Amino acid sequence: MSIIDKTISTEATRRNVKLMLPVLVYWAKTGQKEHTYGDLISAIGKERFSGIGHALYAVQSVLNALAEQEDCDIPTLNSLCKNAKTNLPSEGFEFIEPKYNELGDGKRIFVEGLDSKAINYTHWNWVLRMLELDEYKPFSEEELVSIKNPHLDYGGEGKEHKELKEYICQHPECLGYKEVAYSSTEHVLPSGDRLDVYLELSDGTHVCIEVKPSISPEQEINRGIFQCVKYYAVMEAQRTIEGADYAIEVLLVTTGKFSKLNITLANELCIDYADAIKINS
Repeated sequence: MSIIDKTISTEATRRNVKLMLPVLVYWAKTGQKEHTYGDLISAIGKERFSGIGHALYAVQSVLNALAEQEDCDIPTLNSLCKNAKTNLPSEGFEFIEPKYNELGDGKRIFVEGLDSKAINYTHWNWVLRMLELDEYKPFSEEELVSIKNPHLDYGGEGKEHKELKEYICQHPECLGYKEVAYSSTEHVLPSGDRLDVYLELSDGTHVCIEVKPSISPEQEINRGIFQCVKYYAVMEAQRTIEGADYAIEVLLVTTGKFSKLNITLANELCIDYADAIKINS
């Protein structure tokens, strides 16, 4: 009997742990520490999952069992998955550290230390082998071909696209931006790229917003994600030559709905997005 089967008594939780562990190991190996519980739910192919706390408890129990069996130390993976609002693990993390909920302002430093241990651990492939699990691959070969060879024939800017970017520029609060000192459309970067919407917040943050209308096909959204990657890199380079230290945010916005592939790609490349947004005409 495998360690997972011996440690977990219910078949449903076993299945969830067998899906979650390779994802968490992948995040650790690739240095990804900003993911949310929602990202993990999506990565294991679910839209909703009310039992994620229990499943993460089981993930830790399995790692504890393997560490005890092999008489070794294995870092926790649970710190890599965080609450979207606080960017910290939720209260149930006290299973990892009994005094977690008493740490107050020290929580963030504590979690950063755990993240570092997980990312720098060099034996995750061994852990997967011992648990009889395959490595996680975020994309199938077919999906990779689609992403790398988009074959787009999308046409120019349409009415909805123009109206959407102008609305966001005039009403940035619809995306949660309230302290805006400057806003414009078609802002030109040093690379010659034109940003759909550009904001400067009162705290100095520079915001780039790429806009896609509801009719955008999956591959056009994928292209938008890579556009955001490029825009961030250019804005970061501009910040460097300015000798400045302001924050940079890049956001992909659409009134349409992201596909599962779009969500996975955005999460893998750490691109923030807002889909299915509503605007007032």
